[in-house]
Amino acid sequence: MIVKAAAWQAIRSADGEAALRRFVTTGLREAKQLSERNDARYMDFAQRVVKNYSPQFSPLVHAKAQEAVKGKPADREHFARFGFAEAKALDDAAREADEQHKQQILEADRDFVRLLAQLDPGEQVRLAAQHAMRHGGVEADLRAFFASEWMAAAGLDLDIHRMRTIEAGAEFHAVIQQLIVDANEAEHEALQTSGAAAELARAVAARAWATTKEKADAARQAWEDEARACAEQAQYWRTIVERAQQNSDPVWAAIATTADKNRGTWTAEGTLAGSENQYFIGVENDAHDGYIRMTTSA
Repeated sequence: MIVKAAAWQAIRSADGEAALRRFVTTGLREAKQLSERNDARYMDFAQRVVKNYSPQFSPLVHAKAQEAVKGKPADREHFARFGFAEAKALDDAAREADEQHKQQILEADRDFVRLLAQLDPGEQVRLAAQHAMRHGGVEADLRAFFASEWMAAAGLDLDIHRMRTIEAGAEFHAVIQQLIVDANEAEHEALQTSGAAAELARAVAARAWATTKEKADAARQAWEDEARACAEQAQYWRTIVERAQQNSDPVWAAIATTADKNRGTWTAEGTLAGSENQYFIGVENDAHDGYIRMTTSA
């Protein structure tokens, strides 16, 4: 679609042949790259929907998302722009029309969603709960929250956490690894230097190790915070499993299954964060030792 639009724009441009030359030399490549980036985003969206909207309680959304994943770029774009909202509206309507299986919203359910809106450890879940409890909302909004929106928001919280830690982790490792290299080189040079120049060289190496220690300490603290957040999420989902097991509604049975998966996933994320924390503790200790070597008289 983007490539066709760019080509049509070049053909109809008042610049005539100049516009066509620009399109051939650069415009076509740029349009293809933009189209590929957009399709990657649409694919990511469709895959998230497949994962977070169950076929049991959102059958049409789930099916349309699967079609988008398996289809062409135009299918994914249509699903992201229009298809998801259309399918969700139909699923919501069907859920409300099913009087036999429709979840009965009790005051305890309202209190629970109200609690999530305030205290849930995930920002996206808090926002979804706030929307369900918004002024002017109806019971259908709460049923939609329990049936799909809660777990979809929880999945988004997990994805955001992973993206944040992957990006931060890559940056920490890249920066600190280079600092380690620089500090080792500075120390090596200091040890090879004698006389008056040695004192200056050792001071340079000491500063390099001090900088490494400072950055490693920041990384250690960041991963410690992530590990704590993961532990909080894992404990939270454990309590959701326990609550679901005490509720006989089929919706809660599905919630229990997903909640237990979330508990396991956040536990694994916490283990990863813990290992990264331990790694940077080691780097921090090594940098401290390097600083001591360079500030202690030879």
